[in-house]
Amino acid sequence: MRRVAAPHPPAGDHGPRVTVRSAVSEIYSSSLGLAEAFGSTVLEPSWWPADVQEISYCLARFPGCAHYRIDSTRRDGVPVGVIGHFEAAGGRSPREWLDGEWSEPCELADVRGLIGRVGIPPRLQAVIYDQKLETHLIGYDTEDEIMSAVTSLRRVSPD
Repeated sequence: MRRVAAPHPPAGDHGPRVTVRSAVSEIYSSSLGLAEAFGSTVLEPSWWPADVQEISYCLARFPGCAHYRIDSTRRDGVPVGVIGHFEAAGGRSPREWLDGEWSEPCELADVRGLIGRVGIPPRLQAVIYDQKLETHLIGYDTEDEIMSAVTSLRRVSPD
């Protein structure tokens, strides 16, 4: 178990605001152990780009919420995988708090999915909503990679 600091999402119309919240981070050996610690279903990709390394399963507990990560690192050092958490009541679209160009591909309509090019340098990211979970897919190079990851997502439920 280790403690990490994490930024708080930017505030609405008042520009970016960063506060630091303390979190406890825990590592698990499988998605099942992660789901049990998260206390709910997690979405795990079964398709990964060919250049990923070892996959890790991590849960970060913040005051009042938890985020899980199932991720790896690509050959060029870019993190790739999924970050999931419970969808906030009256949740906001990432368009409201992540600068970038966002599209809504029809292939992701059933999961209210968005694909955006965000960050510096710009990288592709997707956000999907499924069964009260908001899941971010990060580190993918092309929309085809994102679609492969999304269509491969499997639900892992705690026992």
